[in-house]
Amino acid sequence: MNCPICHITFDSSRSSVCPQCHFDANSPDAKDTAKVLAAREAFKSRVSAYAPESRVTRCDIAKPWLAVIIGFCIFLIWLKACSNAGGRMMSFGRHSFYRHH
Repeated sequence: MNCPICHITFDSSRSSVCPQCHFDANSPDAKDTAKVLAAREAFKSRVSAYAPESRVTRCDIAKPWLAVIIGFCIFLIWLKACSNAGGRMMSFGRHSFYRHH
């Protein structure tokens, strides 16, 4: 059976009640179009798949991007620090003795 509210298919031999939205297909209101549409809108307002922007704030969206930007900046600082230290170690490190003799 196909549920008129959430549009899933379920086995109607077990029960006439939809396992997802709990709409009873054998109730007297099941054929009333206005009640079916009202139940469909109530189901859509409960389920976040139909309105994800109403449940996810801008701050929640920005946090991962802010972490990526901070991580990239730390990586650039580390890369700059390591590239300068590598040059200094070659001129003042243990290899500098062999260059002068």
